[in-house]
Amino acid sequence: MTTLAPSRRGRTLATALGSGLSLALLALATALPGLAQDSAPQRLTPDQQQRIFPERRTQLLRHHKERIQTLQKSERCINAARDTAALNGCLQEERRENQAQRQKHREAMRSIYQRNGIEVPVGGPGGRGGGAGGGKGRRAM
Repeated sequence: MTTLAPSRRGRTLATALGSGLSLALLALATALPGLAQDSAPQRLTPDQQQRIFPERRTQLLRHHKERIQTLQKSERCINAARDTAALNGCLQEERRENQAQRQKHREAMRSIYQRNGIEVPVGGPGGRGGGAGGGKGRRAM
């Protein structure tokens, strides 16, 4: 059994596509910094951080207690599960409660910012956006 070597034309096409793709990615990367700066979350000043500290700490403690209660409830459910369907039900309920708690926490933090006259930071979706805009980050909140 013999292996056919790729033709010169095939290699040239692959090289052309590769370099064309590289150029397209380079052009996109050059355009992105301007977009990233527009949506970057604003950092709080030391004065703003100090102003919201007591309320933020209270809210975070409340949020942690709720998360602990959810985990304990989920643990009881998992221990009681006798089949895969019951186990999956436990996990789905835990997921629903976690999502509801995150939304409640974001709203509480938004309220703290607004009460203190601070612009609510807005992070991008997903990743470490760090803001109240639906990101998964935790820094700004």
